[in-house]
Order: sequence, then C-alpha cells, then structure tokens
Amino acid sequence: MIKAIILTAGLGERLRPLTYLVPKPYLPLRDGLIIERILSWVLSQGLKYDDVIVVTAYMADKVISILGNSMPGIKFVVADQLLGTAGQLWYVKELINDNDDVIVINGDVLTNVSLVKALDYHKLSNADMTIVSIKYKLTARYGVLDIGPNGEFKGWLEKPVITLPIVTGIYIMKGLLIRKLSKERLDMNKYVEDLRQNNARIMVFLADADYVDLGVPQDYLNSLVA
Repeated sequence: MIKAIILTAGLGERLRPLTYLVPKPYLPLRDGLIIERILSWVLSQGLKYDDVIVVTAYMADKVISILGNSMPGIKFVVADQLLGTAGQLWYVKELINDNDDVIVINGDVLTNVSLVKALDYHKLSNADMTIVSIKYKLTARYGVLDIGPNGEFKGWLEKPVITLPIVTGIYIMKGLLIRKLSKERLDMNKYVEDLRQNNARIMVFLADADYVDLGVPQDYLNSLVA
C-alpha cells in the first residue's frame, strides 16, 4: 500500500511570532491553510484521506480540532518529544507495514511535483529511499569570469543561470525502514547518510516543478500576495 506522512510537529521558530498562535502548517494562505494546500495536492495524486497520517506535537489539540472534523479518515499521531524530521517517523511505525511505499512530506512545502511519477521511479529503481528533488535556478547578480589556471582571461558570462538539484523535504521510502527506527533524535540528512553508509539504495527523482519553502519568512509573506 501507499501511505503519506505529513510532518507537522515542529515549533516553526523562523515564523515567530505568528507560530506562537498556531503551528506553522496551519498558518493561512490566500486560498486556505498551508496544510489544506498540501492535502489537496496529495489527494490530487490519487491518495485518499485514509492513506494520510499527520504527525503533530506542538499545539496538537488545535491541529486535530482544525482537521479532525472537516477531513474524516486522516490518522493523527501525537509525538511526546520533538525527535527531528526523521526521528518523528518512529511514532508511526505501528501504522506502517514493511512492504508499504511511504511518502514523507514536510508540513511547510508547496509544490506541484508529480507523486505518481516519483512513485513509479522509486519502484522501477528498486530504491530503499528516493529523495524528491527539483531543478532550482539561480541567476548570478554579476558577470562571471572564466579564468585559466595561470590567471588568463578565457571568457565572460553575463549573469549566468545555475541549476541546482535542491532538497524539497519530500521522500519516498520502504515501510521496512520506518519499522526499524528507534526512538531517538534524528534529522533527515543524518538519517539518509547513515542509510547510504549501510549500503541502502538511495535514488534521486529530479523534477521540473514549482516549489516554495514556507518555513522561510520572506517566502511565506510572498505567498500571501502571490
């Protein structure tokens, strides 16, 4: 089966004082709450509320009251400790089967990445984990020189565009990996590196897609007027 886990347990410190009132994923956008936009995207990919697990901790009562009645079928798991982006998955291990394909989504990202294509890639690659990435374009503010090893001028690039594969905070992983987690603090970058060192097959699904990290204050403010 396919399960989607949305991580909403963090304190949202970068968006304070707004997050003193409500957890970050439950802040408003122009067309609904952040969490509602994420769920709408997940459902558009063919999943149902019954496939969704929301991990919460900070102001958990508000989280459940906001979504519990309007979106029946969603499972809520309340974490009693903040264990990091990977560590929070320990709380859902009893709701996951070894052979499930699990989509893990940070609760502050907006994107139109095709989860259908990402899942197909994950399965065809026989990956233990697939990191969902997008092509992020950066435009240099200045002209850039191409300089030879001895200082000779070789060329001039006027404000070149650099494309980088960035981390979106979306991962697809075998349920077995979650079932093996211990209750400990573990950030996702450390977890992925540990998996790699233990010879797990980790792939990257690179997509051309829109992406916004709403945990960045300016990006959140921009989303209110865009």
